[in-house]
Amino acid sequence: MRGLTVKRSWMTGLVVGLLVLSGSSAVASPPGESPRRGHPVHVVIGDSLPAGQQSVPPAVDFPTTAALWKASGFVAQFHEVLRDELVCSPGRPHHPPGHSCHALELVNLSRTGIPGVAAGVTTATVLQPGDQLDQAVALIEERNDNRSPRDDVVVITVSVGGNDVYGPAVQACVPPTGSCVPALQSTFAGFETRYDEILATLREAAGPDTAILAMTYYNPLPYCALGAANPGAARVLGDFILEGGDVGLGPMPLGFNDRLRQVADRYDAIVVDTFGTLGDGDFVGGSDCVHPDGDGHRALADVFATTYPG
Repeated sequence: MRGLTVKRSWMTGLVVGLLVLSGSSAVASPPGESPRRGHPVHVVIGDSLPAGQQSVPPAVDFPTTAALWKASGFVAQFHEVLRDELVCSPGRPHHPPGHSCHALELVNLSRTGIPGVAAGVTTATVLQPGDQLDQAVALIEERNDNRSPRDDVVVITVSVGGNDVYGPAVQACVPPTGSCVPALQSTFAGFETRYDEILATLREAAGPDTAILAMTYYNPLPYCALGAANPGAARVLGDFILEGGDVGLGPMPLGFNDRLRQVADRYDAIVVDTFGTLGDGDFVGGSDCVHPDGDGHRALADVFATTYPG
């Protein structure tokens, strides 16, 4: 797997591991989860993708690896772009010449999968009491409702939902059966309800001027063991699940990404459309049919950077 070189020292592993395990969950955010007073904030909620999974090779242990993933994934890379492109001054969210926002801090609440624990973070996970949405809202209300406009939460990145659809889609549609479309429609409906609650809650807490970025999903099926026997068919099926259409299983006017885009539009979220942007060489592959490698994370960061700020 391509990616950044990981320094595998005992001291690095110990220090990063302690930082990761110091939170309430098995994989908490590294330094930055408690942003400094007077500094604007970029908040991220989501699953293993924004947590940077597979962005660099594994390190000495899982806590260290998870921390390095989070520090190297597309969110961390995009955050560096934001620090150069945003303006920290209140009421001026975009970058005029000669300004930057190097004070912008990253609070990445997303988390990767934990060894031995089935499945990953879903929209239902994010909505659990005390989980990512509650944590994000608490920070937004603390910062955006105080007297200082200079330490507001100014950007929110939401990247969640892939785990909602992946399991049901594989079970009902690989290989395709007559239950494929009904199963997808039911899964999409549940996702849309929960995703709507997430974005509605964030928009209400953050107000109309805070940028919310909502990421769509790419099709990884042709690039892993699941689609290895027939990559062409895997591409058609994955595209159908994500973008809808009719591939002989019955018409499905709206795919998963379409539902996501519709919800994002309701709450004036900026859609970061990653569909079709990753290809051969951008995925871990093998039995991992979800995660991009280091090149894939860089490609995702580029999509975010070109989408916002425009």
